[in-house]
Amino acid sequence: MDVPFISSGALSRAHYTLVRNVESAATPQDADRFLFAEIDSLRDGLSRPGLTTKRVKETLILLLYCSVTLAAGLRAGEMEFALPHAVNLAEAGASIQERRIGYLFCAEMMPTDHELRLMLVNTLRKDLEILDVPRICLALDFLIRCPSEDVIPAIQSRLRDLSAHNSPHVRRRTLLAARALGKFEQSILQWCSEDISKRLKDVDPMVVDSALITCTTLSKEKLLDKDARSSIVRIVQRCVKSLETSAVSRQMTAKCLTLLSCVPLSRLEVQTVVDLISRLAQSKPRNTALLLECFYVLSQAPYEMLLSIQRTRSSPTVANIRQYLPSDSPNDQYLFLSCLIYTPPEFWAGTSADIPAVLEGWEVERVMQLLESPDPIIRRKTLRILSKIDSGIVTSYFQQFLQSLDGPLTPSEESVLRLLEVIEVIAGSDGEAYARSVRDIFHALSSGRQGARAIFHTAVEEVLSYMTRRFGLNFATTLLTPITDTSDHLDSTLMVIVTALACEYAGVLSLAPTALLEGLAKRLSSYPASIQEAELLAMLRLAAECEKVPPDIIDAVKSVAEVSGRHIQRRCDQFVRFASDRETLRSIVSNARPRSLPEFLTALESHLIRPSTGAAAPSSWRSRSSSASSRVHPGNKLRYTAYDPPPPASRLRHPPSVARTSSSRSATSLDYSDRDDARPGSALSGRGPRSDDGLSRTVTAGELALAAGSQELRNFGSPKSARSPALSPRRRDPVDLLGSRVDLISLDSPF
Repeated sequence: MDVPFISSGALSRAHYTLVRNVESAATPQDADRFLFAEIDSLRDGLSRPGLTTKRVKETLILLLYCSVTLAAGLRAGEMEFALPHAVNLAEAGASIQERRIGYLFCAEMMPTDHELRLMLVNTLRKDLEILDVPRICLALDFLIRCPSEDVIPAIQSRLRDLSAHNSPHVRRRTLLAARALGKFEQSILQWCSEDISKRLKDVDPMVVDSALITCTTLSKEKLLDKDARSSIVRIVQRCVKSLETSAVSRQMTAKCLTLLSCVPLSRLEVQTVVDLISRLAQSKPRNTALLLECFYVLSQAPYEMLLSIQRTRSSPTVANIRQYLPSDSPNDQYLFLSCLIYTPPEFWAGTSADIPAVLEGWEVERVMQLLESPDPIIRRKTLRILSKIDSGIVTSYFQQFLQSLDGPLTPSEESVLRLLEVIEVIAGSDGEAYARSVRDIFHALSSGRQGARAIFHTAVEEVLSYMTRRFGLNFATTLLTPITDTSDHLDSTLMVIVTALACEYAGVLSLAPTALLEGLAKRLSSYPASIQEAELLAMLRLAAECEKVPPDIIDAVKSVAEVSGRHIQRRCDQFVRFASDRETLRSIVSNARPRSLPEFLTALESHLIRPSTGAAAPSSWRSRSSSASSRVHPGNKLRYTAYDPPPPASRLRHPPSVARTSSSRSATSLDYSDRDDARPGSALSGRGPRSDDGLSRTVTAGELALAAGSQELRNFGSPKSARSPALSPRRRDPVDLLGSRVDLISLDSPF
């Protein structure tokens, strides 16, 4: 921060210094330390007597800066000490600026249920009753920002009077405050609906804009009367004349159209929107957003009303958007297709005998070419339009597309995604039909092809995400039912989808979990390791729903483990282990939220690496060395009565801490070496590779003689020995091993 104080705009030197320190901090943690220190300093400053309102205002501004700049965030009640000063400043501030800071601090920092809010009721009432417009606006702004049920009895009558105030700033804020308070008191919205027509005719555009916002709330509560709707139509007709030159007119028109889309439309309103479409099609520059909103409003109109208006016009409504079809711009194509979706096909496609087709032959061909667009949104919209005309068109296109991929090579993932887009339109809201279509796609793509084991990862994500958004149990049940038929081979991509569904919907399916387990187990050996892992995890999840896992399933898993690598062997080991421990498996399942395959895997791994005290590591079902279990002994069990260790030589002068450190490290090394699962990299042990520090090595007589003659040990008792590098923990002399060896004699050790 190189800005000098005089040009910084800071309130004071303290403000400038704080901002400079925060912006110059090396890390967010350093910046937070400056901010927390400043908060503590400001807390002390507010506790002193004789504070002026100017000083309180500057303090509150600094506290607001600290609150929005803290990377760690504020704790609950962190600014509690400043709230009484903010309430007092909002009431007794010497200027509008000081009162505004008081209101702002209360709006930002005061909880909705705080007891000091009651003290603000009297302040708000007094500010609304005076004739000073700035103070009225401050009170109304606070009510818009922080509406409260407690303040309504004190200001309700005054609020209605302010709706007809001379100042447009007050009228605008009064409407918005009444809208905010209306969720607590229905009577406020009642008088708003009675006066809203006057505000819609206001000469000030700001007031009209606030009235339109309030009308949205009134329409939801069914309080918008015919006079108000007539005023809305007149606003649209007035704004049409200045759409090309006035941004305010365009904004008001957009709000009027949004409002009309939420209410039952009359003939006058529909006619007004149709006239607006004709005007927008000829305007320069183009107002595409308003044009699209107009077509959306017409989609909410009754069909018979649209048909009667269509017959009275010389050109159909769709003719106004034909200019966007030849364009190569994706935005123009999107606009054309979106407007076409909102229009009934009888009005433009020639499906009705009374209404001729609007589009010519080359235009229909252009629409069909959009099926090959690189934009998936354009393709989906085109498919929906064709489906509205005739669903057989989309079905025929799907069959032709699927046949075009017939060949010895595996199709690209882009082709698979496009097929999924087609079946989304064909299936609609039918989850079972979508599941059958997904199964048919992957069966057709994998039959008789090389590389049929390829997994389309993006297709897996697309199917699962679309299923989550639109369908659920019906889709999962339909797709999992063929699993019970062991003669039916599944594509690799389809198998990944099936395992994810089996894991997520286990326990709520109508299918027997044992039958699903059997189907997965018999297919286990037919897939590569990446899919086998997903299958084993799904089988483990299904095993939690079984009273007892059949022995043939366990045998099938064991047979796969015999010919698999270490990772799959580990997964098979986990399945066999937890298949017989149903309670532990159920506890793992309960920790997976949500119960998707990745979450279940996370819960499983967390359980496996969780440290357990006093429990031996689980043994595998595979054969292990018989000597592994015989090496495990309690660390404090004596093989025979321990004898007193020989006293150390006087010149060695071992400090007690050295002996204790050596003894504890020896015991630790022994405990880890006696565990079979303490091998390097073992996932079940939860430990890293074992390091050999030489504590258990036998000390020879020659090493002891060399240690006894060491000059450093002779100076051990001197004052400099405390700083001697020979006694550093990073370097161990042979004499340290003597204490370790003495302790190891008394332990039950294999050494």
